[in-house]
Amino acid sequence: MRRTHRRLACPTPRYGRDTGMPRNRAHTLQSLAASISAGLRTCRSVPKIAWGNLIVAGAWRTIARANQQSIVMNGARIGTEGASATSWLAAAFLSLTMLMVAAPDASAAGESDSDEQASAAPAGMCRFTAGGPESEETFIVGNLLTGMDGARYGAVLISGDTIVELVPEGGIESAAGDAAVYDCGRNYVSPGLINPHEHTRYSFQMLTPQDRRKLPVYAHRDEWIPESGVGDGANKIRYKDGTDDAKTLFWIELRHLLAGTTLISGSGAVRGLAKNAGSRQRPEYEYAGDMRTFPFDPEAMQRIRELRSFPDPGTEAFRPELTEDLPPRVPYVPHVAEGTNLVARLEGRFFLDYVATHKSLRRFSLIHGVGLDSGDFGRLGDLDVTLIWSPRSNVALYGETADIPALLRENVRMAIGTDWSVSGSYNMLEELRCAAKLYGSGSGSPILSSADLWQMATGNGAYALGLEDVTGKLEAGLAADIMVFRKQSDDPFDDLLRATAAEVVATFVDGRLRSGNRNGFSGALPDGCQFAVGAHFVCVELPDEAGGLPFGFGEVLRANQKEDIVPLYRENHQPFPNQAECAARKRAHPES
Repeated sequence: MRRTHRRLACPTPRYGRDTGMPRNRAHTLQSLAASISAGLRTCRSVPKIAWGNLIVAGAWRTIARANQQSIVMNGARIGTEGASATSWLAAAFLSLTMLMVAAPDASAAGESDSDEQASAAPAGMCRFTAGGPESEETFIVGNLLTGMDGARYGAVLISGDTIVELVPEGGIESAAGDAAVYDCGRNYVSPGLINPHEHTRYSFQMLTPQDRRKLPVYAHRDEWIPESGVGDGANKIRYKDGTDDAKTLFWIELRHLLAGTTLISGSGAVRGLAKNAGSRQRPEYEYAGDMRTFPFDPEAMQRIRELRSFPDPGTEAFRPELTEDLPPRVPYVPHVAEGTNLVARLEGRFFLDYVATHKSLRRFSLIHGVGLDSGDFGRLGDLDVTLIWSPRSNVALYGETADIPALLRENVRMAIGTDWSVSGSYNMLEELRCAAKLYGSGSGSPILSSADLWQMATGNGAYALGLEDVTGKLEAGLAADIMVFRKQSDDPFDDLLRATAAEVVATFVDGRLRSGNRNGFSGALPDGCQFAVGAHFVCVELPDEAGGLPFGFGEVLRANQKEDIVPLYRENHQPFPNQAECAARKRAHPES
């Protein structure tokens, strides 16, 4: 496509009368310098050389006007001194102009500018400008998060569903072309969040406060799963079976989308919102993965429970079950070592034994890993097994999580996921805050930085699912799965941990705007973003018979706005109702 030059919205530099000429040449130069500096700071989208041309052209008019004023006010000094004054002003001003145009600005050196210096859109907001009628390109401007070293002002150029270029600040004006432009000022532009562990079909429900208070601290998942045949029935968790109702699944997926999640891995999905990875080979799952919940069948688990210690090497082997009919080499992502007792530890040991002899066949990840011990941590790193951590659910059910300090010492790659609404977080932002409370900035001795947690929720999540070459980063050639969240400080990662859905300005999936917050946009929204719930908008086609969504948006709202269904977002930044507490607990009796 032929790229044309399209000027982005920008204030015009002011000269002459607009600057208010002072009475002497020193003040004249100071005033002009201040005007130039303000223009350069404010209009980041215009290349500096363009500003230089504008300034130099206006300089002569301004200097001439200043000299004329000097002549009028000092008539007796018209001769040589008047001419020298003009020459002095011209030389000094042009030198200053060239220095200011050539000098690198703060953002190019990695320093963030304040919101007051954002250009086209009002501070803290995005502004949409429609593209050319034949263009399939999208252009997102803001502070880009391309790594853990912070944000750089620039733009993401998207063609169709793919990122084609990360444009530095100096190239923004010329690169926009005919693309649809989302100028988000100084807001942060990040890869979308990736949730590699969510039981979507079950995540519409929440326990009542009374039921939640009854929950003991379990030693193993078999103690709370109703059909396990293990443990006291009175201590089983009372929850509803998973749903396949499309309106409910739409609601659950929308809750994650509004909070910046662009990819969910688990069971249960709809088309047209976030992307999904799972074991079911259906159109609503864009990516395949063996998400078998428990790797060992009931017979194997019974044999494992009968063991009283770790068997001698080679004397006992347990082969995990694999899902049939999936493409070869899809990642295997089961729940392992979910508990704190010997059974959980044995699960971890047997699973890693299997990986050691099959690691060349596929990507392996491991969900929970609460029961892993020191002998397992080094093996995780050596075998390239990613731990998918669900801290809120871990402490709610088992009183503790995996040994994060030990895992970090062994350089184990970790991702983070929500698990399910019964014991886990209602969205990824809530899960990140829980992780920060336990081991990050909210803990007494933080070992995970905010940047670490961002990486766990983006690139590491993609790696856990074998999708690191597909999504999870702002990088040319990868899917344009992007979230934009409001800048509140110069630390984007701290801002992410403070964010709720209200601070998520926009979520893009495969380059298309899917949802956002109306309060984060000035001006019109794109066509197709006609549905609203509270301050949030949704860009989706409903009803969509062909996509399996034969209902309107109003029907979705009416079906799910009930007291026993998890709401889409926090109301006025109030806590979510009945979300599990994020705090370590102790068992009332010894482990079994």
